[in-house]
Amino acid sequence: MNIDNLSVRFGSFTAVDGVSLDVPAGSVTGLVGESGSGKSTLARAVASLTPYRGTVTGVAPGRVQMVFQDPYSSLNPRMSIGDAIAEGTRVPRPRRAAEVGRLLELVSLPATYAGKYPRELSGGQRQRVAIARALAAGPELLIADEITSALDVSVQGAVLNLLRELRGELGLTMLFISHNLAVVRYVCDAVAVMHHGRFVESGPVEDVIGSPRHAYTRTLLDAVPRLARA
Repeated sequence: MNIDNLSVRFGSFTAVDGVSLDVPAGSVTGLVGESGSGKSTLARAVASLTPYRGTVTGVAPGRVQMVFQDPYSSLNPRMSIGDAIAEGTRVPRPRRAAEVGRLLELVSLPATYAGKYPRELSGGQRQRVAIARALAAGPELLIADEITSALDVSVQGAVLNLLRELRGELGLTMLFISHNLAVVRYVCDAVAVMHHGRFVESGPVEDVIGSPRHAYTRTLLDAVPRLARA
């Protein structure tokens, strides 16, 4: 996927200001920055959820799926887990139950969870369901927007490990959004650092974290002392 000179404006406010980024097929690229930096707005533009100027190429219309920060609010509480996942699948109706079971097992949940409702699951389980629902559509690009920040620390690692496993198994192309450089380092191949709607630095994740060139990147690293000493 290629983002070229993309901008998003809300009235007189420019949330994203002419950014360009390549996300190679099969790779995971991180977007990192503080709250309000524009990273989630950029993601929503790429997913065609927000109007923008510029171009997004290399991904077919309708083949971008997002997994959001709060898994409970992104799932319909009146819809069973199986129905929520089946809603996005591209398989014929007679095969949907089997496909739902396959997708649940893909995210390490029992196929029997298809009959449950969001309120019956933990936060980590709901986020796995949200990932399964996104995968049901066969996305060419998966956007993960702060998907562990609303979860207990005890389950964040398990969800991140799941993403790494899915990337290896399915060859997923992902845009991974976070404010945490430690998480980005664990999941991503490359990273773009966003500040006030612009990229201030980008490159291979180990290069950016190991030898940051921009003062803002160093500020983000200072918030994670463990990385700063690495």
